[in-house]
Amino acid sequence: MPRVSIIIPVLNRIQLLERALQSLQKQTFQDYEITVVDDHSTDDIFSVTKKYGVEYLKTIGKGVSAARNTGILSTASELVALLDSDDEWLPNKLELQVKYLAENQNCTIVHSNELWLRNGQPVNQSLKHQKMGGRIFSQCTEMCLIAPSSVLVRRSLLNKVGLFDESFPVCEDFDLWLRITATEDIGFISEPLVIKHGGHADQLSMQFHSMDLWRVRALAKHLKNASLSENEKLSLFTSLKKRCEILLKGFTKHQNFENVNEVESYLALLNGDLDLKKD
Repeated sequence: MPRVSIIIPVLNRIQLLERALQSLQKQTFQDYEITVVDDHSTDDIFSVTKKYGVEYLKTIGKGVSAARNTGILSTASELVALLDSDDEWLPNKLELQVKYLAENQNCTIVHSNELWLRNGQPVNQSLKHQKMGGRIFSQCTEMCLIAPSSVLVRRSLLNKVGLFDESFPVCEDFDLWLRITATEDIGFISEPLVIKHGGHADQLSMQFHSMDLWRVRALAKHLKNASLSENEKLSLFTSLKKRCEILLKGFTKHQNFENVNEVESYLALLNGDLDLKKD
């Protein structure tokens, strides 16, 4: 059995998929298997997987979470890596991360820095987006600090915390990283090991409005999480309240009463149930 299972979800983007697969061919660590999960593309994804000799699975328009989960559940390797079809890995990505986990047996997940390109041009990330390791739940309540394409994770951890929440059309990674960072110290390699390409019109982050509602839903899952420290609870409450107050203004203005009621329910918990901090 290969040491690493690499899961690539894809919806069209056939040329970008080829670029991603080519980056895997250049890896200095080669003990892996690749599973491409096609989420009902109109492009001929199967022909690409046949060309590169990789496993092909298909889901019927269920979204990226279901595609990733399908790939993870169809494989059995000890280690799992994710690669978005519009990203690529630098050649030593797997080698360094496999070595890191081998040398840190208590570590269950490791991620790395990234090189960012937008429409082909380098982008300097701001300090607030700086990657880090350790106990980073508090930082992850503010923003998504881990990219799916940058991680190598032990399958045992996914068995413990669960896979991607398939009810989330966006921010599914934000949700999973919160569940992981709530219990785990995160391994980190400061060297950039991933090239992330942004600016595509078909990126989910460019298609969805009110994405923060999904972040709020992810944060709300942890309101009674007993594994959090007092400082982590404070970070959670602060981030959740700030996001809810902003969303409430927007939903009220546009008379989106269903979402108003949902956000008000979270605020009621935060403002009225002081015992949450003690649970």
